[in-house]
Amino acid sequence: MVAGDDIPIAETYSPRPSSISGYSVLSDSVITLPITTRGDEEMPPKIPPMSGGSTPEVRHKLENASPETARYIALRMYHSLKRHGLKDEVGKAFTREGPEIEEVREGHAGNDIRKKSEELMGMQFLMRDGFVSYLRDVARITPPIPQQVVRFSGIMYSAKIDVSSDEYETFGNKVVGCFLGPFKTLVKESNSTWLPILKGVDGYIMPGSITLLLGPPGCGKSSLLEIIAGRVQESKNSKLQGSVMYNDKYAPEIRLSRLIAYISGELNKHIPFLSVRETLEFARDCTQGLRPENFTPQMRKFFAHALVEGQDPFLEYILEIVSMKNVEHKLTGEAISDVDRQKLTTAELELGTYSVMLYDQPFSGFDLAATYDLVDTIRTISRIQQSSALMALTQLSQEVFDLFDRIILLGEGHILFQGPRQDAINYFANLGYRKPSHVLEDIVAGYGSQYMAAEAIPLAINELAECYRTSDHHRDVMRTVGGDHVKHKYWVESEPGLGLSLKMTSKCSVDTEPRRETELVVAKLSKKVGHSGGIESTGRVQAGDVITAISMNNEEMQYLAVGPQKIQQERALHASSMLKKAQGHIRIQVERYREEEEEYQSQWEQFQRPFVQTWWKSTKTLISRQIKITKRLHALMKLRLFQAIALGLFAGTLFYKLGGQYNQQHMNSVRALGFVSTMSIMLINLVQLPLNMLQRPIFYKHRAQRFFKASSYVVAHCIVNLPQTLIEALGYSLGAYFLAGLSLAGNGAVFLEYLFLLFLVAYFGSSIFFFLSAISSIVEVGNALAGLLVSILLLFSGFVIYPSNIPSYWKWLIYINPIHWANVSFCRFQFNSYTEPCSNYLGQLPFCDQFPKKTVRKAYLSFYELYDDAKRPWLAYAILLGWTLVTNLLALMSMKKLEFRGTNQSLPQLKKTPAVSNFTEDTESEFQSVSSHKEHTDDKRASRYTWPEKPVPAHENLKDNGGVEKWIEEFRVDLERSGLGIPVEPVILLFEDLSFTRFNEGMKESVSVFKHITGYARPQNMLALVGGCKTSKSTLLKCLAGRIPPTDSLSGNLHANGVKPGATFFRLVGYVEKLDAHQPYLSVRESLQFSAALRLSQAIDPTSRRIHVELVLNQLGLMLYSNHLVGSLRNATGKTFEIAKKMTIAVELAANPSILFLEEPICGLDTAGTLKILNILTQLSESGRAIIATLTHPNARSLSFFNQALILTREGQQAYYGSIGPNCNDLLNYFAAIPESPLYFLNESPVSFVMGALGLDIRTRSPLPLNFVDIYKASSLHEFHNKEINNIKKLSKKIIPKCTSSAYPAPYPRQASLVLLRTQRFLWRNVQYTYGRLTGCIMIGLLMGSLYFQIEYKDVYGLTSRSLYIYMQVILVGVISANNVIPQIGTDRLVYFREKRAGMYLPIFYPVSWAVAEIPYFLIATLAVVGVGNGMAGIGTDSAAEFLMYWLVLFMLALCVTYFGMMVTFLAPVPTLAAFIVSIVTSLWVSASGVVVVLSDIRFYRWMYWSNPFQFAINAMTSISFYCDTTECRADCRCPRLPDGSFVWDRLASARTLSYARIDTDILTLSAMSVLFAGLAFLFFVVLKHNRSPRA
Repeated sequence: MVAGDDIPIAETYSPRPSSISGYSVLSDSVITLPITTRGDEEMPPKIPPMSGGSTPEVRHKLENASPETARYIALRMYHSLKRHGLKDEVGKAFTREGPEIEEVREGHAGNDIRKKSEELMGMQFLMRDGFVSYLRDVARITPPIPQQVVRFSGIMYSAKIDVSSDEYETFGNKVVGCFLGPFKTLVKESNSTWLPILKGVDGYIMPGSITLLLGPPGCGKSSLLEIIAGRVQESKNSKLQGSVMYNDKYAPEIRLSRLIAYISGELNKHIPFLSVRETLEFARDCTQGLRPENFTPQMRKFFAHALVEGQDPFLEYILEIVSMKNVEHKLTGEAISDVDRQKLTTAELELGTYSVMLYDQPFSGFDLAATYDLVDTIRTISRIQQSSALMALTQLSQEVFDLFDRIILLGEGHILFQGPRQDAINYFANLGYRKPSHVLEDIVAGYGSQYMAAEAIPLAINELAECYRTSDHHRDVMRTVGGDHVKHKYWVESEPGLGLSLKMTSKCSVDTEPRRETELVVAKLSKKVGHSGGIESTGRVQAGDVITAISMNNEEMQYLAVGPQKIQQERALHASSMLKKAQGHIRIQVERYREEEEEYQSQWEQFQRPFVQTWWKSTKTLISRQIKITKRLHALMKLRLFQAIALGLFAGTLFYKLGGQYNQQHMNSVRALGFVSTMSIMLINLVQLPLNMLQRPIFYKHRAQRFFKASSYVVAHCIVNLPQTLIEALGYSLGAYFLAGLSLAGNGAVFLEYLFLLFLVAYFGSSIFFFLSAISSIVEVGNALAGLLVSILLLFSGFVIYPSNIPSYWKWLIYINPIHWANVSFCRFQFNSYTEPCSNYLGQLPFCDQFPKKTVRKAYLSFYELYDDAKRPWLAYAILLGWTLVTNLLALMSMKKLEFRGTNQSLPQLKKTPAVSNFTEDTESEFQSVSSHKEHTDDKRASRYTWPEKPVPAHENLKDNGGVEKWIEEFRVDLERSGLGIPVEPVILLFEDLSFTRFNEGMKESVSVFKHITGYARPQNMLALVGGCKTSKSTLLKCLAGRIPPTDSLSGNLHANGVKPGATFFRLVGYVEKLDAHQPYLSVRESLQFSAALRLSQAIDPTSRRIHVELVLNQLGLMLYSNHLVGSLRNATGKTFEIAKKMTIAVELAANPSILFLEEPICGLDTAGTLKILNILTQLSESGRAIIATLTHPNARSLSFFNQALILTREGQQAYYGSIGPNCNDLLNYFAAIPESPLYFLNESPVSFVMGALGLDIRTRSPLPLNFVDIYKASSLHEFHNKEINNIKKLSKKIIPKCTSSAYPAPYPRQASLVLLRTQRFLWRNVQYTYGRLTGCIMIGLLMGSLYFQIEYKDVYGLTSRSLYIYMQVILVGVISANNVIPQIGTDRLVYFREKRAGMYLPIFYPVSWAVAEIPYFLIATLAVVGVGNGMAGIGTDSAAEFLMYWLVLFMLALCVTYFGMMVTFLAPVPTLAAFIVSIVTSLWVSASGVVVVLSDIRFYRWMYWSNPFQFAINAMTSISFYCDTTECRADCRCPRLPDGSFVWDRLASARTLSYARIDTDILTLSAMSVLFAGLAFLFFVVLKHNRSPRA
């Protein structure tokens, strides 16, 4: 291929060539590098191998190939060339034979649409020749980004780890710790250690290159990437040494966030209410400085086709290259797949103008095809834009590996190799390792000894690190890292016809640029060729470049610039002579000095600006985004508006026509309306708390990448909230104000004042919850803080306690409380119309008797201690506005400084993070049992890979765990010999002519998922389901396991030993789901014991079950983690995915299944983890089980672990069923023997060859025009399996199936007790919830007790305040309890769904366990409230009986409203709707409880009064606390009296319609309501569709 008129890839991005003046010429020669050939390509086994790629023999074979084969090869070549922008070159080859070539549109088979170029519009026209050509054209007319040479040297990083022998936190030890904690702190010594993570790491990243960072979990990959990105700072818990330089500047001197994009799988979060396109448009606006309005005339002309169509050319091509055009209008929540969501994370930052892209395992969970496409795209972008990428990956295929230019291998914090990707295998081969493609991952994991040649000595990790430090690769790296001048390095692979004129130069005496004594310098380039630079090269050769390394014929790179001067000269002379007579493939490393140019200086200054957008423009962008989110949440907004209107109407009808009357009781009701209004309108905003916290991780991500300033975010949030708050305030006001008959003085001005007041209160509430969302680590903490803050605002509002009764130490709080001032302002303007003198109402209005000379208004305000200053009516509004401003400023400060990472309420919190002396040590005990397996592997499975035993340090032999494991292993052998282990029943699964159709809601018709699938699975056999699409494979696996969706149709014959799917069938199978859902608050051992107790036969005694669980733990290498809580394992090791997968397998093995089904068991695992899981499956198979697993794009090594494969076509039909063979030879031979099959080359993976033929390979290809389904049906292999199936049928008829009558293995009492125990453990260990609730109750008790401390009955103020204590206590405990249960009840819902699909227990036991398990915690929490609060206030504490009765009533209320919240949670399809319903109903109950409006004044809602649990509780608790029998009272009566002589109880009972005789009835009613709500909750949980298990 000659470059011709093509534009060189790196043309616009390379600096000026370095000057070569000052050098004397030793020799001059023109060297032409030869046409590239692939000497290692060979024909399939049926054709003799050939060594050349362009020999007459190959040409002869191609000329005589069938038309289908020739077309297949031509299409593959065309797609490849077009992708790289060389479509025109193909066109030239056809101009001699035919007319104009038709455009072939890339895409899936069946979607090829031919268009003439003139028919294309917009971006389709601009990208008609592929996106590489498009990028090249764009590069010519757009300003380049500043190229960055990143150098890091001496990086040493350690973290301080606290070592603690204590177990995980529980409710019990947290409570005990409150009392003993201070004493333990005094006597306990600090026990911590420093864990070295990186141990002297050096390296560099060059422009135009893409580097792979490879290493096992815990080797320091993430730490290195974060250090390069400037995200790690030295602190008291971490030590950081070394330096990172960007060109000639140290990292602290520049704004890294404008130069570097850091992409992590953990940052794979997006606002779920925006579409893909909207998310990318926002990213473009914030990070892309080049916008259409800033285009130059040349750019406008080039992009004219896109601009006319209203398209953004940069955004459109990003959508195109990440293949997201088909989902661009879908929301980023559940509407798109995890793969698309991770693509979106990459695309979001690719839109910015970043020089360096750092990827920290961004593709976890990807299938390898998607990984290949994205890495290929990133490589191409790096080439064109001359940006650089450093990427850490866990899962690799050979195709993905070959896309990288350089590789950095990390092991235990050391660099084990750094250099060109092509040299890695050869480097380790020179150390004695054989050369399989996967050797690198195993070596860095510490298990490379299995690949050592016979005479070689295995090397430990530190020895490998030392070998690297003495290598030329390391010397060349250090030469670059330690140099004073910044040099650009490029790696160029020979292009056909590339010509160089090279000069041997020596250093002159006078030279401003110091160079070596002898160099190989490029003098000029061939005029015929011009500039070279293919996609395999990171840049192009220019005159003045110095060649510093060379490789010929795929040998390891020879460095010319390292070592003594004499050796450098010899190597340069040798390289020059080699180039003259070069044959075969050539790679060269060239260097040029970086030169500062004016255009780069101006770009650099632009990149040093903190943000792309100005503050105001950034704020407008955020406002626009928030408006889109608000519109997308229209259902939620409507719910909030409905809530406001409903509460307003209820308040208006509850206080109906009570305004404007000269009646003290009615005037009190009007004052109560103000309290209810401010409370309701403020609490409406509580729903914003979880929504704000949902967006917080995305804010952190954008803040780190300098999308916008935190102040812009806060201001945008405030502005967008204004209209919604105003509308809600208006909706509430219209209903409440006019129905209550409030004042209409001043032509409605009072109503407008009321509306403005509620608007300010609502906006203040919104600001408060926004601030709480910024300072709360998790939602539970936010809810707790919200409850405490709301309690303070309501308690000190001046309504529930008179200011004169407030202790002096709390008085300051009432004067700074904005809600108090809102109530004062409400009373002030509502009672302005009460202008008549009090003298007219003496004896009618008690407060007038006290202030006879004042007007009714002033007397009332004075009596109730409401501040009245006619000169400063604006004071209340100023205080509200001031607090709103303060809370938003506090939120801004929190947003700037705080960041909460990776904390989830569903995960346990350890007392201290456990220390791990070495992240890889925790694998040692795992391999003790697994490694012994290799000795028992028979010859027919010799191709399977087993782990060698890793050398164990001497001190590790002293570990208790190792001894326990050894004992268990010996015990297992003894059990097997004695026949005491639980035997595995041998089962043969037979499936014949299975077809499955699913009804498509969109198409309104049934669609075939798979059809005519036939095969079988024997004991001690492993069957892999490969190919097809994800839907067909996973659905087939579910159907084989008997998990057939009831709404879909399955036809065919399926049975296991003659048993069709049913109760007996399910006892025989275990199903390992892809989603690793486990109860986070159970230990690993407890999880297995739970599964075994519920799924093993009743005939197995408890001792055998326990032994079985221990054996499973040992077999899967989980003994080390057996006592760890499942959710805490994330803190103990970096191998989270691997342990989670083992856990899922172990939970199913606890049931001792005969057939084990697995969904993608190796997805997301690194190579070491993959091999460990596959070795475990091999052991399980050899124990007598049949293993059936789905695999997506496995490599040959992984697939070789399986005995048989069932391969599906894209349409879900059977293309192959048969043996796999060693290294997939049987599979390969079958497809290679098919006439007209494609050519097979020996360097190609057998799996890639087979999948490529079917059009299912990692690299997108069109399938061959062959009917593989018919070919298989006509094959002898199909005939052989038909005979086997007939034999299995005959055998199945002889087997008498064991019929099972019960649907569940365990009896119902055991199910109930085990599920209850599991939920009890959940609550006992979930200290965030249970202990947090107890702490909140204690705080409420302390707050209320200190506020109402020993108030006496000196006057009516004291009586009213003491009685309202109970009202506030009921509100706070009841409302908080009802709301807290909503988020908690669903924390383990995924676990329940998995258990339900496995048929472990009766579904109703799940909600019953929650209802029962909460009881003891509510007993303790309510005891804390009553004991602390009532004890300090002196209410309900006159006797032990009175105290216990009071406690009982409050406990029953808390339980009743909790069960109500549980019922609503199961009734509502989503938790948000449940929260709205609970909020509305509890607000109605609080208002209609007979306190703010007495029973006599309630007109329309007496039915609600008598069905209100709050009312029953208030009546009972008030009667218990204040009752005194005054009917038999004499002169020495001890019943408390008021100063006017009236009895306290009589006054209170008459005013509030209280009855002491109703106490027993109230308690029974609360109990009955609790039972009713709990029963309805159980019913809704079992019956309603949204509570059923979704499709697995």
